[in-house]
Amino acid sequence: MPAVGDSKRALDEYTSEIFMGGASTIVMHNTCEDSLLAAPIILDLVILAELFTRISLKKEGEDADFRALHPVAALLSYLTKAPLVRAGAPVVNALAAQRAALENVLRAAAGLPADSHTMMEFK
Repeated sequence: MPAVGDSKRALDEYTSEIFMGGASTIVMHNTCEDSLLAAPIILDLVILAELFTRISLKKEGEDADFRALHPVAALLSYLTKAPLVRAGAPVVNALAAQRAALENVLRAAAGLPADSHTMMEFK
């Protein structure tokens, strides 16, 4: 197979059972540009990372000063392959839970109530 540079080639084959024990196979060939697929994700990562530098928080009823979100920004794990969290924080590998945490932090920043548990003590 010749080199494809920035292109990504994929050949997917799906076989299913059909009537009377027969088989049906669908084969798809896909070619796309890696950098064009990644660009929107990189833009979202940069925008969210910059936004998170502007958010500060403290526990309700506490007299302590506001503190920034942890610099590792585990919230960005929704857009990456593996979550990177600070020492002692739980690692969440579930895509839906990562998205819910991201959405709820953005809801909190907008003054809206959370839809689910966000584990803010680890952010």
